Amino acid sequence: MRIPLTRPAPPRLSLAIAELQSLEESAIFSNFGPVNTRFEQEMLARFFGGQGACMTVCNATIGLMLAIKEAVGDTAPGRFALMPSFTFAAAAHAALWCGLTPLFCDIDAQNWAADPMAESAMLSRYAEKIAVLVPYATFGYPIDLTHYTKITAQHGVPVVVDAAASLGTFDMRQHGFGSGFSGAVVFSMHATKSFATGEGGLIYSANPDRIARLRAMSNFGFGEPRTATMPGLNAKLSEVGALLGRLRIADYDRIIARRSELLDHYRDALPELDFQARAQGRQAHQFVSALLPPDLSMSRGAIREHLANRAIVTGTYFSPHLLEQPYFKRLCVAGPMPVCDQVSARIISLPLFDMMTHLEVDQVANSLRDVLTIVDREPRGRGLHSTQRAQPAYEALRRAS
Repeated sequence: MRIPLTRPAPPRLSLAIAELQSLEESAIFSNFGPVNTRFEQEMLARFFGGQGACMTVCNATIGLMLAIKEAVGDTAPGRFALMPSFTFAAAAHAALWCGLTPLFCDIDAQNWAADPMAESAMLSRYAEKIAVLVPYATFGYPIDLTHYTKITAQHGVPVVVDAAASLGTFDMRQHGFGSGFSGAVVFSMHATKSFATGEGGLIYSANPDRIARLRAMSNFGFGEPRTATMPGLNAKLSEVGALLGRLRIADYDRIIARRSELLDHYRDALPELDFQARAQGRQAHQFVSALLPPDLSMSRGAIREHLANRAIVTGTYFSPHLLEQPYFKRLCVAGPMPVCDQVSARIISLPLFDMMTHLEVDQVANSLRDVLTIVDREPRGRGLHSTQRAQPAYEALRRAS
């Protein structure tokens, strides 16, 4: 039987007929209606201990655009948005849409998030030219937000956190990731995430005034009276989307516990791989990310091909990393990133989904071990049996003036 990388399972609207009928009878389908208001209240209580405020958006990419624009204002104090290159394209696109140039830095070898020393070097090198930091909570990992609070205090640079896969990450005190952080933290509720509704996003901040501004910006920048008073676009989540969110809350504890069990099973079954550092508390997982043995990184294409022939689908998030992608390589700026190059070359994404069984994990793990042995015996560098990588991308990249 085929094992997909993900098998989206958003809440089933077909089982929520009464709720849909009530929504229809209200004749309110968008514009932060009553269903959306209840959903935001429930999310604030469940994930952030009732502290601060949160708001929905139609998707997390639009959420990043709003949050970055709110952070830098109409005239950005600098030209760059500092972020790791090991992240999804949405972060760089959002910065570009806000008129900024992404400035890429290297990552930490253990948690695969932005390396603090690399960030510090870029902050020193580009000084007043950096308008905003956009760190990524890589694959749901709870990065240290006190570090970014200090950066804002020391350098006066605002921070927008890309927490796309982090809904469901909690610390040892059962505080959801982002709780208490005064900047904007942007989450995704896409169908492939662990908190899956189909499409949608959530922005949290411990600063209710920030969320109030973002809410106005998400509704065309309208203030009172109904005229544009600030930058705006249409980022509102529909009432049906909010209903899906409320339905997801109801069964999410079971989902996140199941995914955590399966991830631990993978770790135990595949000691040959290097996994992301373990987080304290509970981490949300979208799929299983791991590093192939260093001597087999050039054979990743062959490994994935062999697994596909065994009906096992894999991915390579995030490879190529952003600086290796043509559009961003042409427009963006970076410093050296040897760790990012190495992690991206070795990364493989293994299947994980809500209804996956432990037997299916064993099937993936046993097949991967067999394939590693097969590929290790094959000549290197032949056709599909190698993954060709260029020279480190930063070597050919233009520098900021």
